[in-house]
Amino acid sequence: MSRIEHHPNQETLLSYAAGALPAGLALVVGCHLQYCPECRVSVNAGEVLGAGLMVALTPKALSARARTSVLEQLDTDLSEGKHAAKLSVAADKMNPSASNPEAIPRLLHRFLQEDNFDSLPWKRTIAPGLKQIILSCDEGDVRLLRIAAGKRMPVHSHRGSELTMILRGGYSDSVGKFNAGDVADLDASVEHQPVADSDEDCICLAGMDAPLAFRGWLARLIQPIVGM
Repeated sequence: MSRIEHHPNQETLLSYAAGALPAGLALVVGCHLQYCPECRVSVNAGEVLGAGLMVALTPKALSARARTSVLEQLDTDLSEGKHAAKLSVAADKMNPSASNPEAIPRLLHRFLQEDNFDSLPWKRTIAPGLKQIILSCDEGDVRLLRIAAGKRMPVHSHRGSELTMILRGGYSDSVGKFNAGDVADLDASVEHQPVADSDEDCICLAGMDAPLAFRGWLARLIQPIVGM
């Protein structure tokens, strides 16, 4: 894997360290951390800071009723499998860098149960050159995208936050050139049109907390079908 040039911003990393990111976005950050020692240092620093703040707080006892309510809610969430993505992310976020850039990141492998990208059950979309796999996630929208070599995504902006990590290949847009390991940390202020490199399909993991905002009547027409 080439040197990583684009990272989640510091606010995103601190939110991840605090457990405040929606699960879909946290999954993208967790996969990036597998390859990026620089961001692992930032997350660790955020956790240390958070722990220090917690220690400095004055404890306040829960009433018996409040304590019972909290324990019942925890039992319900765990029995229904809620927040599984967040728990999985937390377990793997400090893994050392992977030695094989073609392999599916360990954290993502838990969702896919496959050893390489080409074995995945990619689903064609109506958008030319675009395939996807939608991942089950209780918070936000997360999916694998496969953009055919040389193809363009529709021009779009964002109604919320979007984190996209390149897993294989690369793309270029108005923000810059993104290669394997890089993360695009975008918000509603950014409009762009990713174009996959001409020599290889671009495979990326995208997490969003709101639907994209496509420009053009055709793109908006197919948006409900594509589901983004």
